[in-house]
Amino acid sequence: MKITVNGISVNYTLEGPEQAPVVTMSHSLATDNSMWDPTVPALTNRFRVLRYETRGHGKTDAPKGAYTLEQLADDAEALLKA
Repeated sequence: MKITVNGISVNYTLEGPEQAPVVTMSHSLATDNSMWDPTVPALTNRFRVLRYETRGHGKTDAPKGAYTLEQLADDAEALLKA
């Protein structure tokens, strides 16, 4: 799925029971959501698992320029609030 936050289109998946506590998973550099594929099945019976691809990774937009830690945190916060 995609959602626009902070002016960019962010690719994410949301799996698990709707009323369950949310676990947010962010990948490491030069990877995408697929790095969590082996882990997610063990979590989705008890948690709502949000995986998202950070700026410049996977199917999320890659705006030009350097990305700051503050930008990445703001993107995650906006996604959680959406």
